[in-house]
Amino acid sequence: MGNWITITDADLVDHKVAALVNALKTAALADEQGDPTPGLLQAVVDRVRRKVASCPSNRLDADPAKVPAGLKTLTLDLLVFALKNRLEMELSDAEKEQLRTHERDLSAIAACREAVEQPDAPVSAPVEGAGAVDLVHATQLQAGRKQTAGL
Repeated sequence: MGNWITITDADLVDHKVAALVNALKTAALADEQGDPTPGLLQAVVDRVRRKVASCPSNRLDADPAKVPAGLKTLTLDLLVFALKNRLEMELSDAEKEQLRTHERDLSAIAACREAVEQPDAPVSAPVEGAGAVDLVHATQLQAGRKQTAGL
């Protein structure tokens, strides 16, 4: 297993009770609407990757579907919370506390206070161009304190 992994349906089923996962994936669908899980999963993965990328010392994997292996549980929990939110299901107190913990962890990663595994296939960090500064030359004053003293 590499440093960064792709989250799969099998991971989700292993993470939560299969019956719950099935209900979350199939409930409240419109006619011909497909499983919402892939779109929600990518949104969660994108969010985790943005937090990782917020720390300049971190690199991202070239595969946009991969997250650091150490954030697998966090990513799966956030996916379950998103699926429950889609169905307007209340999170349990334990889930709410876990969500707060995950938010703190992501903030710490973004602020470079916690490290993550570096990717197996890193993307070169984009280099920002050098800023340009236009110099403004002040014109010479025509009047000063002495000239306006009696006004």
